[in-house]
Amino acid sequence: MMKNILKSYEIEDDLSLQDTGAIEVILYLDSGEQRWCFFMTPKALTNCGNWIDGTKIRFHYGAPHMIVVAATLDEELIDKTLKDIDQQGDIIMCSQKCY
Repeated sequence: MMKNILKSYEIEDDLSLQDTGAIEVILYLDSGEQRWCFFMTPKALTNCGNWIDGTKIRFHYGAPHMIVVAATLDEELIDKTLKDIDQQGDIIMCSQKCY
């Protein structure tokens, strides 16, 4: 079992906006470091992103700190997802350092 390093987190966006874009979360680690990630739903992925030239299709890439959840987001689901990622030892890999 991995040592959990996630001390707490703060949901930065209104969850009612989850179908139109990202829900940003600030992570607070035991070390005092602050990191950042964002959650997306499949519906939000279709409503934002870059357009593929000549199409009405959007794409996303280069965001290892994006966590896609195939469900409606609520505080409990975000909590369970972050705790699972932390338990797997992947919270650093799935987030970006805050500056």
